[in-house]
Amino acid sequence: MSNKQASLLVWWPNSHDQAKADGEGRALRVRYEVHGPGGKLHGGEELPTHLPKDLPCIVLIAPSEVSMLAVTPPKLSGQKLQDALPYVVEPYLLNDPDDNHASLWHALSDGQRLAAVVGKATVRSVVSACRQAGLQVQAVSCETLRRPVQADRVMWFSGSDLLLAEPAAPPTVLPTQPPVVLTALLQRVLGSTTVEMLAADRSRLEALLASSTLLEHVQTVPRLPLSALALLRECSLVRADELRRLGIRAPAASHGKKSLLTAAAGLLLVGVIGLNALALKARHQSAHIEQSIAERYAQAMPDTPMIADPLLLIEREKRTLSSGLASSNAQGGASHWLHEVGVAMQEAPFNSLNEVAFSKGTLSLRFGANVTQAMQESTVQRLKARGLSAQWTKAGTDNQPVLQVKQGAPS
Repeated sequence: MSNKQASLLVWWPNSHDQAKADGEGRALRVRYEVHGPGGKLHGGEELPTHLPKDLPCIVLIAPSEVSMLAVTPPKLSGQKLQDALPYVVEPYLLNDPDDNHASLWHALSDGQRLAAVVGKATVRSVVSACRQAGLQVQAVSCETLRRPVQADRVMWFSGSDLLLAEPAAPPTVLPTQPPVVLTALLQRVLGSTTVEMLAADRSRLEALLASSTLLEHVQTVPRLPLSALALLRECSLVRADELRRLGIRAPAASHGKKSLLTAAAGLLLVGVIGLNALALKARHQSAHIEQSIAERYAQAMPDTPMIADPLLLIEREKRTLSSGLASSNAQGGASHWLHEVGVAMQEAPFNSLNEVAFSKGTLSLRFGANVTQAMQESTVQRLKARGLSAQWTKAGTDNQPVLQVKQGAPS
């Protein structure tokens, strides 16, 4: 793809937004921009099927679905390095190494390099949807691969995410909700150093923060010292041969290959239609079951609100914090602690977790009075065995038990 050629950039929504649109019966809309040699020409939000079909397309996967890690690569090169890379990043991930696309990028500090990891299922889903929309996908990338062009830290909003890029460390994705979590994460990643932002982004950040003291470290600039978006065409998370396996045509494909891929695309489309029909039937069945559960619950306990199971709440908070802490120490941090608490309290009563907060290196989880003393003692011992310091305190007028977790088992 020539740098002098116009290109289409498409920000693909994350899986949560896709599921929400599907559940509400809305057609999925995507953010897009058309870039020429001189920069952005125009952009907006549109249905994928209404986007330009005659421009090479760079699909940007949501930053929260791409892990950016600092790794020390083995002394290999070429295909051997590519084959080994999924296992180099394995300690930082929860799924099987073979379920991911892993790629190496620029050098960081202390001999480390930036590694980008994205799930193969995510890539298959995005590429399939783009192909159905008729888009000419040339690269699958992520906005967090943009780099500061000077030795400065740069922060900007991309959709609902706040992104932080710096020269010698992996980029960071910060969820903007809830504000108390955003404030805690910014205190952790910013410290006392300065970060550059556009004036509009700074105003948006000020409206979101629970505390304005962090804005003292934000310097407003007229233009971000950041690599151009169009350069992401050279930063594909997926190799060209993998894209071809997913049905993406090469720019100079022969007529015979074109015919073969067209036929394959037709078969794939038929399969996708069949799978969509099965998925629709399953969603209807699931909705019917959920409605029955809600009705019976309301009959049994009419004055008690129905909320998620405590372990599900823990998993939700874990996903929220993980997107902002994925590039930190993989064995510490709120994300790892939430996972350990979920395992240690797998026998917790239904509706027992009321609140989760993270501040000054301490994770606090407030539970209801139905958490027994024996369960509290068992939880402390289990977390201690996992190398975490845990203690129970009381909070509120009703003296509800609060579990406080931080690094390091008590002596």
